[in-house]
Amino acid sequence: MIVIVATMKAATAAAAIKKIITRFRPWDLVILTLSIIITLWAFFLVYHTENRELQVVIEGAEQSWVFPLSAKEEIHVTGPLGDTVVIIHNGSVHIHSSPCHNQLCVAIGEIRNQGQWIACLPNKVFVRIIGTPAKDSLDGSTY
Repeated sequence: MIVIVATMKAATAAAAIKKIITRFRPWDLVILTLSIIITLWAFFLVYHTENRELQVVIEGAEQSWVFPLSAKEEIHVTGPLGDTVVIIHNGSVHIHSSPCHNQLCVAIGEIRNQGQWIACLPNKVFVRIIGTPAKDSLDGSTY
């Protein structure tokens, strides 16, 4: 009895699959194949390319910015205490001024390697460098 039920279920499943496949028209298969090819191409394009340029990510209390480390920018980041001035130039970034009391973020100076960061906790500003460094260079955690 169990064998008959299993055989009926297998036959029903096979019939359902055959019905789905016969519903496909030739253009449906072409569109499906092209969609899969485009999806795989986009995946490799986005995730397989190497970006050697380092990026500066600046996060404030209300907004975030991303700049290449090679840019020359002066950014005013508004925080709860006032404006923190972040300067990017000559392949480095530093906090020029901040309204916090202890000024530790200003005293840190310039950063230029992937993985390094500066934080002004009282004013809720975080600056970090992300990206893939050249294979023969040292990273920020090596020091």
